[in-house]
Amino acid sequence: MKTAESPTTTGEYSAPDQWISRQPSGTRDLDFQRIRDDRSATWNAALDASVDVTKGGRPDLFLVSVDDGCPVNCSLAEHPNGTHAGWCSCEVFQATTVCPHLCVLRQHAALGDLDLPMRDQQ
Repeated sequence: MKTAESPTTTGEYSAPDQWISRQPSGTRDLDFQRIRDDRSATWNAALDASVDVTKGGRPDLFLVSVDDGCPVNCSLAEHPNGTHAGWCSCEVFQATTVCPHLCVLRQHAALGDLDLPMRDQQ
């Protein structure tokens, strides 16, 4: 059984087609393996939530609503080393840098339901 952070074999992985160099001001580096372990309540809340994800005008931008809450703007991209860079307009992210909205995006990407762009290291 696959979970949202199950290791993906090389044969199942397809490289993203798009690269981005910039994300919104306030973007933070995120290690979702650590988030899953250290912030399991947030991670699991995202797993259990009813979500709606809409792609935005750039490959890293998404509109995410969790459990019929007010939609928020999110940006998420993957670094070449496998970690991520993310930003969210929600108050939880502003206070803690970890929110269910970004966890939802990572979980959907890990399951192949969402393509994330690669982030240039600058």
